[in-house]
Amino acid sequence: MKKMTDSETFGKNREIFYRVVFVIIGITILSIGLTFMRYAAFGIDPVTCLNAGIAKKVGISFGTCQLIILFIMLIGVFIFDRSKIGFGTLYNIITIGYVSDFLLWVLNKISLFEAFSIHIRIISFVFGLPVLYFGAAVYIAANMGISPYDALAIVIAEKIKKQNWFRWIRIGTDALCVIGGILAQSDVGIGTLLTVLCAGPLIAFFRKILIKLKIELFGNFSF
Repeated sequence: MKKMTDSETFGKNREIFYRVVFVIIGITILSIGLTFMRYAAFGIDPVTCLNAGIAKKVGISFGTCQLIILFIMLIGVFIFDRSKIGFGTLYNIITIGYVSDFLLWVLNKISLFEAFSIHIRIISFVFGLPVLYFGAAVYIAANMGISPYDALAIVIAEKIKKQNWFRWIRIGTDALCVIGGILAQSDVGIGTLLTVLCAGPLIAFFRKILIKLKIELFGNFSF
């Protein structure tokens, strides 16, 4: 095996460092978008809908519930295809829920948002939706693992050897989460439907923008 030179080692370490930075920035942006959507209360994405509903029913914070549910999903992914797991997976599980809880608490302390008017809610949702999926695009671009929920449909499709069924399997898992959210009296609404319809197109759109940026610092990234 050829030994890496100091220059190659430095380059590799620098790439890993910037990929980690991308994960942290992306998930922070994602958390901000999620927070505004939770505040708007027009409906949230399916898995968040499920987790928020269970948290409300059980009487624990959204962050704690998110951590528990995603960790359970992580076990399944680990058993069947651990290649989907990376730093981004673990950082996603641990931070998104708690960061969103904290930001929502801060948001509710701001006088402008205390009124909870329909206008502020609409603006919050319109802002939160694209921000959520821009953050997802940045985090996915780092190529350091995906969330257990996102991996779930991929693993199922691969294991049944029907990878072209992925979109239908994902629709099925989304539907189950929404049904669970309804039963748990979570925030289900037009926003939930929009997240299902817009997630793929928005992430793809933002990934194209990231590719076009071609910032020299991140030139070696696998977007």
